[in-house]
Amino acid sequence: MVAGSTAISVIVGIFIFLCVFNFLPACVAYVNRHPDRHLLAALNVISLFSFALWIALMAWAASGNSSHPMIQRFVGSPQRRRRLIASVSALVLAGFATTALSLNLA
Repeated sequence: MVAGSTAISVIVGIFIFLCVFNFLPACVAYVNRHPDRHLLAALNVISLFSFALWIALMAWAASGNSSHPMIQRFVGSPQRRRRLIASVSALVLAGFATTALSLNLA
């Protein structure tokens, strides 16, 4: 019985670590008072499914800067912010769909 409870506690510990690790970009953005911290937090939820997105969000959060022309092109207005979240979500879903098709899971 002790071995079963130890395994469960290890699994729960790993799950908690992965959740904290995943939301690290949002935490960094909030601690550094990044101007786009709310957008970073919203996109961070989607990064559960894409490590490449997580790396990009971490770099953006650590930079503490959103004045770069490339960033302003995508997040300059609230409408563009919504479009960015929708676009990233669509790309992640498309990636899942193609992976499922290639593995014959669909």
